[in-house]
Amino acid sequence: MQDVHADLASEADILAELIRDHEGTVMLPVGRSITAHLAELTVIARRIVLSVEGDESAVAPRITNSGMLGDAVVAWRSEHRKATDLLATTTADIPWPGGAMKPSVLGAALLTAVFARGQDIADALGARLERNDSVGHVAYYGVRTRDAAYAGHGEPPAGPFRFEFTAPLGARWDFGPPDTADRIAGPAEDFCLLFTGRRPLTGLAVTATGDEAVRWLGLAQARRDPLWTSEVD
Repeated sequence: MQDVHADLASEADILAELIRDHEGTVMLPVGRSITAHLAELTVIARRIVLSVEGDESAVAPRITNSGMLGDAVVAWRSEHRKATDLLATTTADIPWPGGAMKPSVLGAALLTAVFARGQDIADALGARLERNDSVGHVAYYGVRTRDAAYAGHGEPPAGPFRFEFTAPLGARWDFGPPDTADRIAGPAEDFCLLFTGRRPLTGLAVTATGDEAVRWLGLAQARRDPLWTSEVD
């Protein structure tokens, strides 16, 4: 995997290029859906900028899905670059709802939002986003935030899970102790699609071993995180 900050830049390039390739054939309802997703990514990036700059109490502007698709891409790319540059040059923990985060972890959270909203946009266009090993940072964030899926469903298990993923380019990524009973395995991209709620478990090659791991898969796919939860019908 590249550095998360490099992947934030490259994944934004890939998504912007996908939109440009289809911009001339996008019908109005689809265009509005895409601009809404881009607006949400713009707001997320702006919140990160405000937090890094020490103005986390300020309210990020609410951007609507009105306007031209090309303008929405430009607005998002501008805020995304600012957020990425600040995350790459900041060493202190960054204030964030739920607790301060290290810049690299918040970078992984932002990349997760781009992954999820990017999938929404690709689906709206009827296109496929070719994934690369940048999904490793998204998978890491899903592993790191495992316990969030239990909110409203009782206490999370005390013991860790073992996660075993296959990267898009063929590498093996393992997280957690090798001797634990609860294990989740499969392609990293499938895991990321699952825990961001972009695809149901049915049809994905993600498997679970152990009662808690099986339960977690059901909870994870139903989780609605404000960083990537779609507000577009």
